[in-house]
Amino acid sequence: MRVPTSLRFTVPLILLGFAATLSTVNLLYHVPQAEREAEDEGRKRLAQEMSRLQSTLEYLLLKGDVVAAQHEIAVLAHNHDVLIAALTDDRRTVIATTKLAWLGRQLDEVLPDVAAHRGWSASRDQRSGLRIDTNDDELLGHATVLMGGAHDELRPSRVGTVFLEYDLKTYKAEARALVVKQSLYWAGWVTALALAIWLLFHYILTRRTERLVHAAERIASGDLAARSGLAGNDELGRLGRAFDAMALQVSETTTRLRSDIEARARVQRELEHSEAALRASEEQYHAMFNAAIDGVALWDASGDLVDTNPALWRMHGYADGRPPAATRFGSVGPSYDPRFLRAVAGGECLHAEIVQQRKDGATIDVELHGIPMQYQGKPHVLTIARDITEKKRAAEELARQRDSLYQREKLAALGSLLAGVAHELNNPLSVVVARAVLLEEQGDPSTQAAAMKIRTAAERCARIVRTFLAMARQQQRQRGAVAMNDVVVAALDLAAYPVRTSSIAVDLDLAEDLPLIRADADQLHQVLLNLIVNAQQSLQDQPGPRKLRIATRYDARGNSIRVNVADNGPGIPDHVRARIFEPYFTTKPMGVGTGVGLAVSLGIVEAHGGTLSVDCPSQGGAVFTVTLPVGDVDAATGIDATVPGRPASLGRSVLVVDDEAEIRDALSEILAFTHHRVTTASSGHEALQRLASERYDVIVTDIRMPDVDGRTLYQEIEKRWPHLRSRVVFVTGDTLASSLREFVTATGRPVLEKPFLPSEVRRVVADIAANAPAAASRLA
Repeated sequence: MRVPTSLRFTVPLILLGFAATLSTVNLLYHVPQAEREAEDEGRKRLAQEMSRLQSTLEYLLLKGDVVAAQHEIAVLAHNHDVLIAALTDDRRTVIATTKLAWLGRQLDEVLPDVAAHRGWSASRDQRSGLRIDTNDDELLGHATVLMGGAHDELRPSRVGTVFLEYDLKTYKAEARALVVKQSLYWAGWVTALALAIWLLFHYILTRRTERLVHAAERIASGDLAARSGLAGNDELGRLGRAFDAMALQVSETTTRLRSDIEARARVQRELEHSEAALRASEEQYHAMFNAAIDGVALWDASGDLVDTNPALWRMHGYADGRPPAATRFGSVGPSYDPRFLRAVAGGECLHAEIVQQRKDGATIDVELHGIPMQYQGKPHVLTIARDITEKKRAAEELARQRDSLYQREKLAALGSLLAGVAHELNNPLSVVVARAVLLEEQGDPSTQAAAMKIRTAAERCARIVRTFLAMARQQQRQRGAVAMNDVVVAALDLAAYPVRTSSIAVDLDLAEDLPLIRADADQLHQVLLNLIVNAQQSLQDQPGPRKLRIATRYDARGNSIRVNVADNGPGIPDHVRARIFEPYFTTKPMGVGTGVGLAVSLGIVEAHGGTLSVDCPSQGGAVFTVTLPVGDVDAATGIDATVPGRPASLGRSVLVVDDEAEIRDALSEILAFTHHRVTTASSGHEALQRLASERYDVIVTDIRMPDVDGRTLYQEIEKRWPHLRSRVVFVTGDTLASSLREFVTATGRPVLEKPFLPSEVRRVVADIAANAPAAASRLA
């Protein structure tokens, strides 16, 4: 078989072989790398899931809540990444798993390979471990879990083990498919480039060489009129002209006259053909040059612009893709570093990221490639510019969103913790507050003085707990009438400990003529707390005396309320003050600040139609000013503490339902003081029995109770005795879950939140009793 030796065949074969080799090498290199990255990502996800699962199970098992721990394992069956999840106790018995057939069996029976591996032994010293199976398709992890004893004490006495097996095969297959797809994509582009180079090579060299060879063969056969007709200033062009001159001289020796006439006509035709070919070549070049979507520029060796395409001018702010007609070419548009152009002109391909200025003065980020080339026989530089401004902004925005998500997760976890602590304090605080108020109302003068001190401290604790619960609620923000002085006092209560321990003297100057404003009290609590905490942190490292002044004023001219939070700290430098409200900008050390407090506060204040500003007086310190519009506020929707209740309806029959005896006794004494007849029930079931035989004017019931809870009790009352549903009052010590919140909203019944004050209980009961006729003591 004869191998073709023509350049038209050998050149494309070489280029296609190069493209295939490059694609194969790229595939062989990137496929293992993608699989390793997929495996590393699987390890990270497994480690995160193991850490979360370990802490959750440890908490549940120390409480003795095995059912919740089994549910936590069972829900992993819906995770497509998890192949196996199992929890064993200290005897290696499976007590929770995603495979129900394994429950109660020994680990050696269901996972013999795992049990035999020495790295999986559970102990207090070795908390966790990871390994991958021999086929590299499954990732196995384990972690020890501290377990409690038979009692409810949160004390670890046993050690269990949780096992988790992840599927890597799917992720590796996806990564491998992506690399293959990318390799095929780039192989197609490289092949297309190789074909384009071959076409260019064929047009410049092969085709012209064939013409010269063909002319030589014709002359050798006796046709003295044969000519190559090659044009151009390169080597082939000069060779063609020399060949033609030689043929002309040979022809002239045979017949001078005829050859002279034919030569003149042929030269004229060749000139016309050369000009047409030149024009076609220039048109093709400009069509390709102008069609490029990136900004392309051609520079000579001295650094002057030779030619540009429209995309480059559009990139620099010229919408029509052309520089101004009255401007000298090269005085506007791109301006690159001369050192960069000289380095490329020296034969070096360079890449850089630079900043360019547009026509309107704005700046753009440009990715610049410099390529040396020959143009018209002289060295030139071809630059290709691409606008990457949006790409860089998108990357920065992605990083900011990732940090924001991390901070939100931490704040959500902190909110859940605060809500749990506040809930645990509600019941004892309710008893302390109620008993203190009763002693103050009924005792002798010495007892009343002591009770007043107890009540003052307990009410302060109650305000702090209420603020914690309000901040921890995950519910839609609601605006109502808000007293700004109460918001300031509540924020100071929360920050009282760090302010006091930092030896900061607080000067509280609250105006008495402040009107109510329409706002979200929880959000304003957050704003004031952020400002107070920032002031405390800036003062804690300063020499004394340390002072914090909070003042409220009403601006009648602007119909707005102004709150000033001022400190005598180090102040804020000018360059920091310009960025102080930017998200994630902070001057605090790592772990102290997140950089989102002031940005969030600014967003809250602006959402209320107000302003938040900062000033640094010449005498030092910083002054933050919050200005909020008063607007139209319905006084009827104001704060409960400022609205007098109805006159008490005495001598009514009240049923108190609560599973805690202390709460029942406290409510009984509070209502008995106003001469109500109080009957108590320790559960919803007992309450239904009493309602079946007796009638009550008011029914006060806790929402969360064992057996029959408050919701079920209300539903039974609505079904059996519809006329009594308007006499129900709910009591809760928890932040209402979404389902309970929807239920209470749908009923329209009032809610007493623990810790409650006796006056609040009496007011709500009096309101209900005033709208209901007195009930008979027994059923007819």
